[in-house]
Amino acid sequence: MEQNIPKKKILFRHRSLEMGGIENVLLAILNHLDQSKYEITLLLNYKQGEFLDRVPEGIRVLSIGKGTQNFSKNTSIYLLQKSLRRLKYFRFQKNPKAFYRKHQLLNLDFEVAFSHYMFDDILNSPNLKSKKIFWFHGDLRNSGFTVEENNRFVQQMAQFATGVFVSHFSKNSIEKTWGVVLNNSQVIYNLMPINEILEKSQQTQQDFGKIDFVSVGRLFHQKGFKDLLSAHIRLIEEGYPIKTLLIGEGNQRAELEKIIQDHNVADSFILGGYQQNPYFYIKTAFCFILPSYSEGYGLVVAEALLLDTYVLSTNVGGIPEIIASEDHGALFLPGPENVYTAMKKVLSEKESVGGKSNSKQKTIKRNQNTYDQLNDLFK
Repeated sequence: MEQNIPKKKILFRHRSLEMGGIENVLLAILNHLDQSKYEITLLLNYKQGEFLDRVPEGIRVLSIGKGTQNFSKNTSIYLLQKSLRRLKYFRFQKNPKAFYRKHQLLNLDFEVAFSHYMFDDILNSPNLKSKKIFWFHGDLRNSGFTVEENNRFVQQMAQFATGVFVSHFSKNSIEKTWGVVLNNSQVIYNLMPINEILEKSQQTQQDFGKIDFVSVGRLFHQKGFKDLLSAHIRLIEEGYPIKTLLIGEGNQRAELEKIIQDHNVADSFILGGYQQNPYFYIKTAFCFILPSYSEGYGLVVAEALLLDTYVLSTNVGGIPEIIASEDHGALFLPGPENVYTAMKKVLSEKESVGGKSNSKQKTIKRNQNTYDQLNDLFK
């Protein structure tokens, strides 16, 4: 007679489900974990973001505050609601036990801080017996926080039962810079929903015409999209009839729009905005390009390799762990001149870079290893 083995209870803590690479990875993990073995709760600061509707059925979603989509259109009331929401989160941090008790979260087996913003909340959890796990996705040296705050993040890492870095670069840079050895941590590369990506890449999307270069990411300075636009303008001025598609939204959009308008390249440099399915564009473009200044892993590079698209990427963070020199692409240093040089070079070699490679199979194999590591993590 089969024994009824109780499900292990896992809590994932994150800020919200706005569009982004970290959120994509979180959703891939939630989709992968076997709900016949695990009872999973996703606890967000605020219930908002473009990816909310992608949470798998059966996952319990809780939030400390409401999303701004539920706020008033009146500016004064909106600001008041945001202030009250911040107060609610402050109260949660001071007394999390009341929230945990109300939502029956006092008997968890695992609690996961899925970004460094959640370290405090998980370490201060009223669950004293849960296994606490941190996830770190980037380069702490370029975090934007103060030296004191970064020092505190490193100290907190040692307090978790275990930790996950998404690249060897990310782990090694912290250990070397801060002079620590994080024996409680391991490297697990970002998980990809392989079948979903391959299926979506076959689904025809809005027609932007023939795309030479495509890039995907949140529009902010660290991603280097201003460098990409600068390189595109130079190539257009030199007579190259190229078209570049940039998929994503962010606070740099207005600045990019002004440069596009000032240089009259709106027909050739397209801000495609947020797209639920970027994979069609990545697959059909001649080349994928990532001009970023800092990356923890660079999941979108792995996605492009899976789709057999030639990759140009800056040699930063964990990118060299994804794509080697013999793979379907080339690496270069960040900066506008280097982006321009890399784009011009690949255009001159267009015939030789169009063939297929073994990158797809290597990417699938790497992803299977990630599956195995995740299964071991929650044993």
